[in-house]
Amino acid sequence: MRLKIILFLAYNSLVASVAQHGAHTFRSEPRASRLDWNAPRDHAGFLSRRSGLHSEAYFNNPPIKRSTSTSQTHSVPLTGSPLSGRATSGQWGNLQGSSMWHPAPVSWGGSRLDVYYMDKDKTCKHKSSDGAEWGTWEDMGGSLDSAPAACSRKKDNMHVFCTGTDNQAWHRSYDAGSGWGKWQNMGGYVKHYPSTCSWGKTMQCWHRRYMYDEAQGGWYSWDNMGGYLDGPPKAVTWGQNTSVFCKGEDGQAWHRKYDSTWGEWESLSGSLDAEPAACAWDGRMDVFVKGSDGACWHKTYAPDVVQYGGKMEVYITGDDSAVYRKVCEKAKWTADWEYMGGNVNTKPNAVVWNDSRVVVYGTGPDGSCKRCY
Repeated sequence: MRLKIILFLAYNSLVASVAQHGAHTFRSEPRASRLDWNAPRDHAGFLSRRSGLHSEAYFNNPPIKRSTSTSQTHSVPLTGSPLSGRATSGQWGNLQGSSMWHPAPVSWGGSRLDVYYMDKDKTCKHKSSDGAEWGTWEDMGGSLDSAPAACSRKKDNMHVFCTGTDNQAWHRSYDAGSGWGKWQNMGGYVKHYPSTCSWGKTMQCWHRRYMYDEAQGGWYSWDNMGGYLDGPPKAVTWGQNTSVFCKGEDGQAWHRKYDSTWGEWESLSGSLDAEPAACAWDGRMDVFVKGSDGACWHKTYAPDVVQYGGKMEVYITGDDSAVYRKVCEKAKWTADWEYMGGNVNTKPNAVVWNDSRVVVYGTGPDGSCKRCY
């Protein structure tokens, strides 16, 4: 059996989140780029050996003061009755913590929920829930310089990615049979937080994949995907295909699709003020962006045969630091943005769990991890 982790995002999602601030003009018409996104360019040091890089021994035990427990073990599985319903307006809980960035939630199925963040002491913190009760924050170690990204490729399995203080990509995995592995150096010359992917200071998109195979699996080498990025990429898998979206240096949204082989970059136009959010569901893809006019904009890609029996939700953070939601059901969006309340100063991150339940996470002004459930 062969299972893949695509080092963008290794699971499909029914929710998307877009930061929402500012007010300018959104240009929806196609624009010509002065740069050829698909022309090969020099690696510009992305793969070169540099000075000041962390060793794996250092990254797994950096000489820094820890702000919480230094336990490196995975939380004991919790017991209790699951929470009911989806994210409810005004229903917020405080998971505490001391985060520098937005939290990264993940679910491997059923009622299991996990969330990660980068602490103010540069370590990665983790907390888990069985859907009813939360464990305590545990210290995952590391020497982070970005928000972490997390994904799951199967039940009882998780992968966490981050940018280190040495600007390399780092990875740590969990499997129920063997527990947490050590932080692994993945190299690169990374500028932004990963979306289970990273891009280098060449402004190009870089990709690395993992093939799970008992005989010959493992990490493949970095693949230069070109482009001129002005923010972290966002990727989704749909069926056997993968698509990656980003904000370009020219302010437009750009897209590249994998279907047996990688296609070329194509412009989706627009005038973006933040990185895009995307999801794949019910045989289609949807991409959302924050426009330079401060509004949320949406585009859909659908194959010839599309089913619309599912539901999709998009979340934004408003200028008032509250979270808002729109819902699409049977191809129809709700007319107005629903006020969800809260007080967060990061983009919201939502996760689907137990097949149909949604929880939304954000970071409060005091660094605590907030959730709407």
